[in-house]
Amino acid sequence: MTVRSRAGRAARAVGVRAVAAHAGVSLGTVSNVLNSPDRVSDETRERVEESMRALGFVPSRAAGQLRSRRSELIGVVVPDVGNPFWAAVLRGVESVTEAAGLTMIVASTHQDPARQRRLLRSLESQGVDGLVVAPIVDRASDWAPFEERRFGVVTLDRRSPGSGGAWVSLDNVLGAGLAMGHLADVGYRRIALVNGPMSVSWCAERRQGAREALLQRGLDPAEVMLELEVTDLTVEEGGAALAPLLDAGRLDAVMCVNDMLALGALLEIRARGLRVPQDVALVGYDDADFALALNPPLTTVHQPSFEMGVAAAELLLAADEREPGAHMEFQPLLVVRESSGRPPQ
Repeated sequence: MTVRSRAGRAARAVGVRAVAAHAGVSLGTVSNVLNSPDRVSDETRERVEESMRALGFVPSRAAGQLRSRRSELIGVVVPDVGNPFWAAVLRGVESVTEAAGLTMIVASTHQDPARQRRLLRSLESQGVDGLVVAPIVDRASDWAPFEERRFGVVTLDRRSPGSGGAWVSLDNVLGAGLAMGHLADVGYRRIALVNGPMSVSWCAERRQGAREALLQRGLDPAEVMLELEVTDLTVEEGGAALAPLLDAGRLDAVMCVNDMLALGALLEIRARGLRVPQDVALVGYDDADFALALNPPLTTVHQPSFEMGVAAAELLLAADEREPGAHMEFQPLLVVRESSGRPPQ
């Protein structure tokens, strides 16, 4: 820490030697107060802490990390911390890491590969002990430096290619098949699929599931499904992507690959005086907390987001015991509510 004199000139940084001299103790005693306070008597600890306050001493976390080779920090990188699905995943991770005395550093990629690389470099420089990442591109070199850290790497929804790291996933092909199959079974034949970039694994898998569901019913995806791709899976982009098709009256149902997009679609539909599901049916994906509160309540694919976060954190902390490539997969569940409605007339 740098302290300044009353004249505003920078003074020399206060170090542990100055604290030890002020308190009349050894350097080892000051180190114990900082790192192992239970080894020091209450009286001595209070005297050292009073000297720290008097001198304006602030312990260096970085120096402590260098000594112990542990930061007690966990990096968690997801597409969007503002998305309720990922927020619930983070709560699941936190419930495990906090109980273990670890602190999370959280960041969002917003589907941007360059941003992902930048965030991971920053976490590497901060010396995190482990990484949970929902990668948006297959570039294992981005997170390879974390493989040798204390806890290694756990990936979400995508296996790290060429890596022995653990991963947690959900069957996206099945989930999207349930959603698109439901719309087809109800009777819709002009269905917009609002999806994210195909470079993102779960977006590609959900497209695959939607197409397979139509093929299994003897329907041609090219005739039934209108594909819309957005760069970020947000409310704003969901509405903007759908607007031209709504203006042209070219659809009777919409399937979105997450509930944020579905919320944007709902707002855009209602802005035109159209009704859900009477004029346009709507299906989302994730079963976010707000899905049931929408008007009408949203048909969506439920993902056990909190449980996925818990599983990821438990795999991470079990680094010394887990098998290479350890994997846990969760199953989706279609939750049918009023937004997918009755078949078109």
